[in-house]
Amino acid sequence: MILSKIMHGLYLKIYISIVASSTKTHVSVHTLKGNKIKDTRVKIFEDEELSHNMLSFIHSFTSESPFSYISFLDYSSNQGAVPTCKVDDFLKSSHKDTYTTLCYDGWSSYTSKTDLGMLEKKYSSLGLDFVFSPFCIIENFFKDKITMEAALYVLTQDESMSIAVFENSKLKYAEFVNIKTEKLESELMLGDEKVELNFDDDQISVNLEDIDVDDTFSDLDDLTNIQDLDSMDEFEDFTEVKVGNKETKQDLLNTKDEEHSARFNEEYKRFNAIKNALKTYYTDEKYENNFIESIYIAAACDVNNSLKNYLEEELFLKVYVRQVDISTEVFDLAKREKI
Repeated sequence: MILSKIMHGLYLKIYISIVASSTKTHVSVHTLKGNKIKDTRVKIFEDEELSHNMLSFIHSFTSESPFSYISFLDYSSNQGAVPTCKVDDFLKSSHKDTYTTLCYDGWSSYTSKTDLGMLEKKYSSLGLDFVFSPFCIIENFFKDKITMEAALYVLTQDESMSIAVFENSKLKYAEFVNIKTEKLESELMLGDEKVELNFDDDQISVNLEDIDVDDTFSDLDDLTNIQDLDSMDEFEDFTEVKVGNKETKQDLLNTKDEEHSARFNEEYKRFNAIKNALKTYYTDEKYENNFIESIYIAAACDVNNSLKNYLEEELFLKVYVRQVDISTEVFDLAKREKI
């Protein structure tokens, strides 16, 4: 014991956090001397593969100390959490043997044994010390809030959402949602009436009280004489089409519309996932449910105001959004394990 304390005093502690998605991987390194942070490094790598560059970057730090710990945030689709350590009541009997479960303070996280095996194989050259559930991030990040009455808590990442209900520090409901595979309705329904979705240049949120199509060509009203367009030089102010030209003005407009549409689709998927989670929480007899008035969002990616507006206007929730550095949260969990 004394020798161990002496060794810990001689060497730095290196905490490496890996947060991956299908498009990029964030690697953060926290170097501690004693219990104080001496240095922090962050590097982003393209895609989710364990590249030579990523491996070299991590090894450059782990080689500095025998006390280095590598943590990974689970992002597999086959995961979740249940409000008990007796998971048999929540996981189907035919599936329970396919999951690895871990009990916390009265609740459990679970994830696919197959996914964990693939993860272990992928990072075998490094060796993972911890694989954390995103629901642990929620519990830790909102530890000042979950002691209150029942509320909905959400961790938003680029491609996923972790949704949970906590009441008096107890998990009541949880669901993990892959945004990429979440189904999207092409039209919103108002009662029995279908409402087409329209976008304007400055805002992607939909005002359901005003569904009239804006006249986007009103600026052309001044062109009373079509002969004014006889010259191609004059026509260049509207659209410029030349061989070898990088983009026409129409191309730019189309790109902007596509970006608006993609952003709207993503925000609506998030809204729909939260709405469905609340429906399950209220209607499934397995959950002890109380009325939800507030939702707290930990945003690890860009969250558009339209999501907040949907939740407030359609579900009548009080919405609070906090930005979260998820790599720092993973480090904080690892530090609690190996302080």
